[in-house]
Amino acid sequence: MGFNKHKIYDLLINDINNIKAGQRLKEFRKDNKITQLKLAQILNTNQSVIANYERGRTVIATPFLYSICKKYNISADYLLGKIDSPKYLN
Repeated sequence: MGFNKHKIYDLLINDINNIKAGQRLKEFRKDNKITQLKLAQILNTNQSVIANYERGRTVIATPFLYSICKKYNISADYLLGKIDSPKYLN
């Protein structure tokens, strides 16, 4: 998404694991003291959508992922469970 200068990661996982991505989203939300309801309001959606992401029922929609990453300077690849580091971008 163009948030940093790294183009290739050494330990990149190509597939998205919905469960891991959901856990990462929940971890991010709790680290930033954001409720599901508040995140839903930020993304202009409803709480059940966020709950479904966190339960791994669906992968987070690209526009929502982009908004979170841009606003909080967090790696999309990290949130999706594709890499373990770096979590936050410089």
